[in-house]
Amino acid sequence: MDNQDKPQKLERIFYTFLEAQEFLGISHQTLYRLMKDGLQSHKIGKKRVFLKEDLVEWIKRH
Repeated sequence: MDNQDKPQKLERIFYTFLEAQEFLGISHQTLYRLMKDGLQSHKIGKKRVFLKEDLVEWIKRH
């Protein structure tokens, strides 16, 4: 089978609120506190999401 025939798996660049909690290994209260302290998040419709690169950068800085 040719690679062109396979569907490409897209890498997600963002995490949902719950996925961000799991990625960072923290509670939802702690994630809210980090947001208050400057962790960037974005709204897509009614959902709040976090860019993976923002989470990694936050970890590197703190």
